[in-house]
Amino acid sequence: MDARSEITRMVLAPRETMVLDQALGVEVIACKGSVWLTQDGDSRDIVLNPSQSFTLSHASGVVMTTSHGAEFILRSTQRTATTALQTGWMRRLVGWFDPRTSSRVCAALAGRVRVHRVA
Repeated sequence: MDARSEITRMVLAPRETMVLDQALGVEVIACKGSVWLTQDGDSRDIVLNPSQSFTLSHASGVVMTTSHGAEFILRSTQRTATTALQTGWMRRLVGWFDPRTSSRVCAALAGRVRVHRVA
């Protein structure tokens, strides 16, 4: 198996919100502060404190927010080109049937929320 890890250090300012796009399988590791994660399609809200981690299990967008600021690491695994192409095709297909892509909420948030594409 041809796999390598990609590590990205991110910082959220107090009361800042960010959306992770295409984050299936990405591990979020909290370093400083608390990070609140909400995955579309998951009824749980996850709060990570320093040294805690969580692996994202849904292909949909993930909303991350913090009240007092936070620093965290995103660790993802890059797979072979064939797997990446198949995953990309599946994501596009699912996106065609996703009502959120054309919602008024998305239009209202355009430019207000930072979006980070993982893949």
